[in-house]
Amino acid sequence: MAASKEAFFQVLIGDFCRHLKMPTAFVDKLRGTPPFKCVLRDPDGQSWNVTLKERAGGLFFCTGWPKFVKHHCLDEGDFLVLYYTGKHKFDVKIYDESACEMDLEVSKRRRLTDGSSDQVMSGKAVIEETPSGLTVFKSKYSCFMKTLVKCKLYEMTIPRRIVIAEGLEKGKPVKLQDPKKRSQIVNTNVTKDGRFKLTKGWSQSCREFEISIGDNIVFEFVKPNVILVHNLRGKVVILEGPKVVDSSNYKKL
Repeated sequence: MAASKEAFFQVLIGDFCRHLKMPTAFVDKLRGTPPFKCVLRDPDGQSWNVTLKERAGGLFFCTGWPKFVKHHCLDEGDFLVLYYTGKHKFDVKIYDESACEMDLEVSKRRRLTDGSSDQVMSGKAVIEETPSGLTVFKSKYSCFMKTLVKCKLYEMTIPRRIVIAEGLEKGKPVKLQDPKKRSQIVNTNVTKDGRFKLTKGWSQSCREFEISIGDNIVFEFVKPNVILVHNLRGKVVILEGPKVVDSSNYKKL
């Protein structure tokens, strides 16, 4: 990939799936009047046509940008370095939250490429619908699953193994977020018998994330004190990954 002295980087946050803002200081590098028809070349050498349009707040990569995001399975916390090679063309390098360049082969396997299963990205995990009707939830992060019952509408217990592994602290709030980027701050507490629970804010999270009694919920601990909440309503779910806590052993933990 050709490099250029003229480059900028952007961390993917907020509504990055819809558009991406170009830094104001970089706009002067472009000649002409927007909108611009741009070409983004990814690390595989594939070219993507993306329109750079003027919106409130600056210039944004818009039309064509969502396809670029989806194809590369970009997620919040990833960041891009865009090298300007002239004539509205950019070479793009992609880095994940580890600050290392993304393994695009792994990213490709997360897309709909296997004709025997329906595979989609949801937050940090890969969710596969198998021909047998099972849903396989794969994650490299700590995660566990619970079915929401009436007595868990106002508090939810987190397995002790995950509490220890993630360094969760009594009384320190956590942030719950669903794949649609809706979020809620939830308080925590520890009962007399040592159970670590999500308390105030949990019931509001259920309403906000449209979680109902009987829904299967997977809790995925993607960052310190940040939990992705996946609602797998009506699905028979199997969790896979190095840090999975089996729901069937939940009371033992």
